[in-house]
Amino acid sequence: MSSEMTPTAVPAAARAEPQGSREGEPPNKQPRRRACNESDARASDAAPSSISGASGVSPDPKDSSRVPGLTTQPVIDQPQAPRRSTITIPRARKLCNVELSVEEIDELYLIYILHYHPYLPFLDPGTSLHEYYESSELLFWSIISVAARRLQSHPTLLPKLARHVTDHLWKTLRSIPYSLRVVQSLIMLCTWPFPTSSSTADPTYMLAGMMVQMGTQMGLHRALNAEDFVKVPLHLSVYEYSEWIKTWEACNIVAQSVSVGCGLPATIQMHDWSLTVAPESATSSPHDIALRWHLRIEQFRHRVSQALTSNALDPAGFMSARERLSLYRLLNASLVDLEREAINMTPITRYYLAAARLHLHSFYLFDESNVDGYSDRIVVLYQTAYSLIEQCIEMDNQESGFFHYCPFFCYQVFVSAAFIILKIMMNGYFEQLLDVEAGKRLLDAAISALRKMSVANNDLPGRLSDVIGFFCTLPNPRVISGGSVDDLRLRVRNRLSMSIVYDSLWEWRKHFQSEGGRNENSEETQDKWTISDNSQFY
Repeated sequence: MSSEMTPTAVPAAARAEPQGSREGEPPNKQPRRRACNESDARASDAAPSSISGASGVSPDPKDSSRVPGLTTQPVIDQPQAPRRSTITIPRARKLCNVELSVEEIDELYLIYILHYHPYLPFLDPGTSLHEYYESSELLFWSIISVAARRLQSHPTLLPKLARHVTDHLWKTLRSIPYSLRVVQSLIMLCTWPFPTSSSTADPTYMLAGMMVQMGTQMGLHRALNAEDFVKVPLHLSVYEYSEWIKTWEACNIVAQSVSVGCGLPATIQMHDWSLTVAPESATSSPHDIALRWHLRIEQFRHRVSQALTSNALDPAGFMSARERLSLYRLLNASLVDLEREAINMTPITRYYLAAARLHLHSFYLFDESNVDGYSDRIVVLYQTAYSLIEQCIEMDNQESGFFHYCPFFCYQVFVSAAFIILKIMMNGYFEQLLDVEAGKRLLDAAISALRKMSVANNDLPGRLSDVIGFFCTLPNPRVISGGSVDDLRLRVRNRLSMSIVYDSLWEWRKHFQSEGGRNENSEETQDKWTISDNSQFY
């Protein structure tokens, strides 16, 4: 691998620079800083990067082979030391005021492998959590944080970790360059973020973008040519190559899922040839197959968003009505093909397919009511949302415990389905076409499910369950969606398939504002205004 040259003159004194301080030396030669007097963003969380500046050394004037007047020359980094297998001794670990014994660490890792890993199986279950600690403290504590979400025996562990792991994360992100383990840590923390009551204060979307950029800068998207992104010879073993590929796949899966859940554009590279799904082989593990299927499904969701919102002449990017009808047919046909291939897949994969179907059909709400087949498409959307909620309830009734362990972006899709049921069922026109009583029973089940998803008091799943319950108890069911077919049209049109959620929340706020205007001085209204003021955080 050719070295880089930085045209910077360096004083002669630089020749006496200690070897251990040169760029490219092993991380354990660098000075370490302490965080919380116990652990810090380890130097192992940072790897050499080709974008770092390389200090030059003045040439020896006695060397006649060098060009006269040359004042700099490239620093030749030392090749990486051979990777040696080490035996990791399990031991207790501490982060600030959080201390875990070996037994607690092993218990939490087992919880993660059994209940969380199947939703995004990109880490190697054969690697112990103690081994992950040796390569990255941040990844270790990220896994612990995920596993501790439902730990009844230690109810204060998650709040403590939320504070200390977040601090640890920001310190690590300030240390450039990054390593594979930092990217993997972000994947974990974006898939199961710490609970919050405010979507505006949730950094997950931003972290997902950083995660993809880090992976690209490291060369995860070109694992076959990893040397192009470093300054030293780099030869990945078969295991390391597989780890890079699965991490990059998980990166794009999570980035796309987070974007859909937030109703914001995706910062991903789904068009990248390196994400072309390899055919399944006899040696592929069930987890590898599940991850590839998840990637294919997210590629489809990305294709849906790109196809339906790529019109530069429309304020919201939507294609014309005629073009959308053609695209609906093509995209639905592609989805049917995917579902036929996935007939023997796991319940989790089938859920992801149901989420993809809901993502596509949610765009029907942006159609004008006078477009051909509008009512039929809205009924199909209702049935899609109804089926997704039923499927989630069925999964939760099984041993999987879906509502306790599913990723946060699964909650976002679930709450979108609940608002779709609510809005269509409450509409005066469509209630004549639907089984309203069955819809009400399903909404009651959805509210209970959201409360099961809640991890902490007053977090988003808990608060959204209250909003849906509020609409269900209103004496006038037309508040959220009106009485005519035209009233179903969304006012919020720039949050993609999640626009239904934000549109419903605007209706919720508007209701409190109108109530407050009629009776500003009543104690009840003051309480409502307090709730309304908090609604800005959704």
